[in-house]
Amino acid sequence: MRSFLASVCVVASLLFLSGCGPVPSTPSVSDLTIYAFSAPGCSGCVEDKSRLMQLERAGYPIQRVDITIYSEWRRKYRIDTVPLYLVIRSGKIVLRTHDLNLVIRTLQNASPVQKQAAMS
Repeated sequence: MRSFLASVCVVASLLFLSGCGPVPSTPSVSDLTIYAFSAPGCSGCVEDKSRLMQLERAGYPIQRVDITIYSEWRRKYRIDTVPLYLVIRSGKIVLRTHDLNLVIRTLQNASPVQKQAAMS
């Protein structure tokens, strides 16, 4: 039992350090959440990482999900390729895309107050 708990602690620490922290079992029902699905070795995921961090700094809630760890999400949301982004507003998927630029444009149209922050 102790070795199992130690393993869980190691995995949790690695997830935290990689930016793929704990993920809720279902999408958030808060006003807005962006789920960024990725996998190790995904070049598009690496390219989008800095812009995702900019969105976080602008105040947008980003949940990073590694589909190799959370395979049930891959099946549930039929994720065949990454990166994939889900924008969820009030518990409903309002956008499903592989294009982070489309996510940013959607956020800009929906939230004029944070428009400039998302572009910087």
